Amino acid sequence: MRQWIEYAVENYRSKNSFGFQLAKDLKPRQIDMAIDQYARIVKPEEVVALLDTTLVKSGKSGFLLTDRYLYSSNEKEEAPVELMYLKSVSVREENNSYCVLEYEDGRKRELYVSVFLDVVDILEIIISQKESRETEGEKKSVKSDPEGSAKEQTREVRPEVLELERRVDTSLDVIGEEKKKDTGRNVEGREPAARKSSGTAVAEKGEETESETAGKEPKTEPEAVSKAAESGLNLKAEQNTSEKENEPEPGSPIAEPEQIIESPETAEPEQVKENLETAEPEQIIESPETAEPKHSIELADSELSDGLPKELSLEIVALDDVEDEDSEESDEPFWDTDTLRTELDVQEPYEQVLEKAEAGDEAAMYKAAEMLYVGYGTLQDRKEALRWFRESAKAAYVPAMLKLMQFYNDGELVKKNLTLSMSWGKKAAATGEPEGQYALAKAYIYGEPEIQDTDKGLKLLVDMVQQGDAAAEDMIQEVHRKMRKAKESFDQGIRNPSTASGYYEMGMYCKEGDGYHRYLKEAAEYFRKAAEKEHIQAQYQLALAYYTGAGVKKDEAESIRWLEKAAAKSHKEAGELLAELREKQRIKQEKTEFKNHLRQAEKGDAYAQSKVAGMYLRGTGVKKDIKKGIEWYEKASETDEGYAARQLAKLYAEGDIIPADPERAAYWRMVGGILDDL
Repeated sequence: MRQWIEYAVENYRSKNSFGFQLAKDLKPRQIDMAIDQYARIVKPEEVVALLDTTLVKSGKSGFLLTDRYLYSSNEKEEAPVELMYLKSVSVREENNSYCVLEYEDGRKRELYVSVFLDVVDILEIIISQKESRETEGEKKSVKSDPEGSAKEQTREVRPEVLELERRVDTSLDVIGEEKKKDTGRNVEGREPAARKSSGTAVAEKGEETESETAGKEPKTEPEAVSKAAESGLNLKAEQNTSEKENEPEPGSPIAEPEQIIESPETAEPEQVKENLETAEPEQIIESPETAEPKHSIELADSELSDGLPKELSLEIVALDDVEDEDSEESDEPFWDTDTLRTELDVQEPYEQVLEKAEAGDEAAMYKAAEMLYVGYGTLQDRKEALRWFRESAKAAYVPAMLKLMQFYNDGELVKKNLTLSMSWGKKAAATGEPEGQYALAKAYIYGEPEIQDTDKGLKLLVDMVQQGDAAAEDMIQEVHRKMRKAKESFDQGIRNPSTASGYYEMGMYCKEGDGYHRYLKEAAEYFRKAAEKEHIQAQYQLALAYYTGAGVKKDEAESIRWLEKAAAKSHKEAGELLAELREKQRIKQEKTEFKNHLRQAEKGDAYAQSKVAGMYLRGTGVKKDIKKGIEWYEKASETDEGYAARQLAKLYAEGDIIPADPERAAYWRMVGGILDDL
């Protein structure tokens, strides 16, 4: 499976810079981050490929492929997707954010892929490779031994054993091609190695006719290796220098007990069954009765494990050569799984890095931030790390800008703010660095609905192509391909409903769009038809459309009208938005009223001057300002009939808004009273 997956990625990844990447091409940090986030039971060496769907490769979401399973960050609580017996994969017609997986035993499963249809394409290639290998294997088997093949088809063989046999066959084909140049062996068209009962043997050099081989004794391999089962053991084949000297006597043991691998003819089924039941897990070697081996492996002066894929290196090596590889890997340092793993270029003490950072080195600022963020070489202090990330970003260091872009997008260390996230992305792109330009383009194309603008993203990529970036051109082609595919799936889901619920569902379908564009005008029309049929959810959605101007001309009054209809039917969100809009209307009206009164007050109108004074003191329609309020009352008291003077007397007497002052209160009462007497 590993070889098929690698083939799929190799033959697809060049089409899309945002697609899967092989593990061998990635940094350990990227793999570790993905494992920590959503595939913790996986070891780094098991990872075959990774698709990181975040803007700046944070490892927080995406898809991870091992040689047996696909893990998704969107389905952390679900079992991983099994690849071995996958039969077909297709995109759900009504919603291309999901793909449907079908297995050989009839099982079906849905996988959420959002806009990342790379997953579907990769799985299709893997299935195609699997089917072609199986077909080729069947043809070889029929050609070499028609009767034996027919007999084997009637046997019940465990699926995992068949899979192992396919993997070994695939690996041997690759090895054979490489060995042919050096040894002169005719590997092309290799048939299964001889079983002892068949009386045939594999020719080592040249070609022999049937007449030449008919009279010869069949070759025996005292230490030839049959297939190891999927227990993780390795067996190494060593060929004796002289077959005659090592030819076993009838009934004599072939090898030491721990080296014996019984063939189908020599193994007793009951004995094999007993051995399997009592053996330790790491010592189990499945018998031919359960594993159905089809080949005995014959290689001259070479180890079978040489050149095999990594996952098979634990399955075919001599028992006495097995080493505890896990113990070696356990010495590799790992960051705490609670923190982001980081890869530091140089093992430089934090104090030296900090000294450079304080001297104004933007790269050192970023490095100091990373060390503080994970607690490497110093105590973990994420608040201080954020400060240094900001300082580095202010110095126009692109990695730091993208880090802040990520923080604001995810709401990590800071309050989530997509506007600020895009602001840092734009600043990074403005530097002209491809890393920043790609991040901004991907944010526009694959970002959240609030910031998504596919046309802007493509335009940015076009500008990069004009600057000579060939990879940007490949990405444009891939985005267009995905857009066409997504639009086709979207169009297939368009229906002509007749009920209120049907209109509402179609409105939501158009509002969500195909992953690249949202069809807001069409959505508003569907919502209107449903709302007119008294569909409460459609009334709320139509009110939102008028409030935001999504697909219709922005109209606050019309928005309030539809909100009132929905709120009258106890729609909670409609009631909350309605109260908010009414409050905004009140504030807007008060501001207008203040401006009108101020205009008249400045012309000497005493009534308007008193109104302006009161609005300043209450903060109605304008920012509260006690001093200006008192001044406007004093101006009004010069020309009015005592109202402004009495208000001043009251203010000084009560001392609520301004400090109490009995003398001033008495003065303004006198002024007000005299004016009243006049």
